[in-house]
Amino acid sequence: MNQITKNKADSLNQLILNNPLIQEFKKYEKTLREHPELLSLEDEIKQESQIILKKKALGELTDEELKAYQDKKAYFENHPLIVNYLNLKSEVNDYLIQVETIINEELLKAID
Repeated sequence: MNQITKNKADSLNQLILNNPLIQEFKKYEKTLREHPELLSLEDEIKQESQIILKKKALGELTDEELKAYQDKKAYFENHPLIVNYLNLKSEVNDYLIQVETIINEELLKAID
């Protein structure tokens, strides 16, 4: 990559990182890292999901196990920090897709 291209890429990267949406997302990301119990709960839910599916397929799933899993999952999915983080994550993803689309469209125009 030549220096001009690298400089332009660095400028674009900085512009993206300075976007208020990205800044807000990074704050939530940092806050979430300060709550390892939520991160470990997410891992537990993923693991339990696999166990639930296997037990259900084998006909071994009890109502109590399913209820405990659903309660844990609902607590996680309705936690305000998680709700806001996931909403912001979705918005950031949409924003980055828009940026990528604009770049690709402009590149195609330049090539034609």
